[in-house]
Amino acid sequence: MSITAPAFSYMHIVEADVTAAAIWALYEDVSTWPQWDAQAESVTRDGPFAAGATGTMKFAGQEPMSYRLTKVDPLCEFVDETPAGDLTVRVSHLLEPLADGTLRITYAAEVDGPREQARQAGSMITADFPATMAALIALARGRTA
Repeated sequence: MSITAPAFSYMHIVEADVTAAAIWALYEDVSTWPQWDAQAESVTRDGPFAAGATGTMKFAGQEPMSYRLTKVDPLCEFVDETPAGDLTVRVSHLLEPLADGTLRITYAAEVDGPREQARQAGSMITADFPATMAALIALARGRTA
């Protein structure tokens, strides 16, 4: 994440009765992303799920965008960074197993760039975080049931 305060930031946290391994398997397999992110039409990745890997994301109504994984801590967190014109979008996907056996899942987004443009883009990018995370959890449950 950035050192200076981003022009836009947002965080959504849920707790669910799924394992980090079940969620991580879906993160690693980018072919599943359109199954749990309704806006994603396709996602590619060149190379292993590791920091420095790059790929493209195609969202509904948009041209494909290149992204880079800036952090990958297996079963814990990954951060993707996507340049979009004057903006840079970073999204952290954090998994924290809790003492009661549930999993806390945190999505944190930051958008750097011209403030008003970052706020508009950030609001659009994060609007579906709750639905995306619910679909991710449902898919993980279905695969481990």
